[in-house]
Amino acid sequence: MNTTHKFVLTDEYIAVAQYRSIAQNKTLKFFYQTWWAWWLPRIVIVLMMIVPYLININMGSTEVFLGVLLVFSFTGQWFGQRNLAKARKNVRTKGTSSTVTMNDQGIDMEGANGNSHLKWSALLQPAIYPDGVLIKLSRFAMVWLPDYALIDGSPADVRNLLAENVKDLSHPDQ
Repeated sequence: MNTTHKFVLTDEYIAVAQYRSIAQNKTLKFFYQTWWAWWLPRIVIVLMMIVPYLININMGSTEVFLGVLLVFSFTGQWFGQRNLAKARKNVRTKGTSSTVTMNDQGIDMEGANGNSHLKWSALLQPAIYPDGVLIKLSRFAMVWLPDYALIDGSPADVRNLLAENVKDLSHPDQ
């Protein structure tokens, strides 16, 4: 059974691939994809600034310090999103097409910068999504294979190949 994905590295593809890759790293997911990581501290800071006024306590420079922290939290979030956008903009292969073919022997990849063949033993456990799969080459190197990019095979074929051939590292007896 062969499956083939062919896709162009567009801005939309790169953004989805980046989002899915970040979701696989707990630390990055915490900073970039959890709303409460940014908003819960902001709410606490605002409450710490408002409560003294409500009970008529003058804290002076403490409110200034908390206000600066609040401004820094918005600035930090803005810089994080800006850096992600810069990383998407600087993808060297943007606009080129890539082809990923899977069969019982492994995965073949063809792109603008070269070709490669990977045996199944080289892959980490993939992340399966309703609209595609994220192939993990390492903890940081991943390839997003959306279902819409399939030109040969079906999404079920892709998932079956991955289930049959990629061993879960958390269960070494497989």
